[in-house]
Amino acid sequence: MKKYLLLAFLLPLFAKAQLFYMISGKDLAQPSYLYGTIHILPKEQFEIPKSLERAFKTCSTLAMEVDINMSASEKIAMAQRAVIADGKTLKDLMEPQDYIRLKMYCIDSLKWSESKFERSSHLQPMFFSSLMVQESMTNMASYEMEFNKMAKKQHKKTMGLETIDFQLSLFEQLPMSTQVGMLKEDYQSSMKSYDTLLACYLKEDLEQLGKLMAEETDAYPEFNELLLLARNRSWIAPMGAQMQKESTFFAVGAGHLGGPEGVIALLKAQGYTLTPIAKD
Repeated sequence: MKKYLLLAFLLPLFAKAQLFYMISGKDLAQPSYLYGTIHILPKEQFEIPKSLERAFKTCSTLAMEVDINMSASEKIAMAQRAVIADGKTLKDLMEPQDYIRLKMYCIDSLKWSESKFERSSHLQPMFFSSLMVQESMTNMASYEMEFNKMAKKQHKKTMGLETIDFQLSLFEQLPMSTQVGMLKEDYQSSMKSYDTLLACYLKEDLEQLGKLMAEETDAYPEFNELLLLARNRSWIAPMGAQMQKESTFFAVGAGHLGGPEGVIALLKAQGYTLTPIAKD
């Protein structure tokens, strides 16, 4: 499933990859921290390491991909942009046989009512796919939601590295044919892809994660550029400005960390030192 594509950064001196880093150097008055998340996972496999808790407490601000503390007006605007334009539905975008298969999957496997499917079919394919994945899982946890709770409890500021408007604009740049193709793959593969990716994330198996990333994005280069690489590049300037102001805990999807155009490499190119922190 494309939304769960994950990469981590392999440091040659370590047998295991690290998803947790201290950022220092470049005349920073105090260190900041970077953690690679998976956006949703089973509660029984969710944990907050003690080393992460200690680092989190020292920071003044929590920065995530977007600030999830949206106002009511922002939520309404997001919902409006998630809908397919001109009153169309997925039925207008998909081949008849693919639309029927999707409908049967939602009704038979997800136990949706026909009316729920019809209402949801007004969503753009990327948003429909996200809803479908969320509802195929039960008893799940989210690092972003937990970090946000921790920030509120500890009276920390929160911020986004990008606005929800910017994020939505990227989705809108994806060709509809690409979105439809990715949606088809999501319901056809069911949860098998997610299970494989989750296992790799928990083991921090970077070699296998790299292979999965290559396999998944090969047919959709525009997805890789728009939703991964372009965003990585856009985050570096605000991260630098924020770290100069105060110690900040950055939490972004692990898929953004690794590779020559990942956040770690881009920060190092700017002169920062990233030191892996062992989980305890």
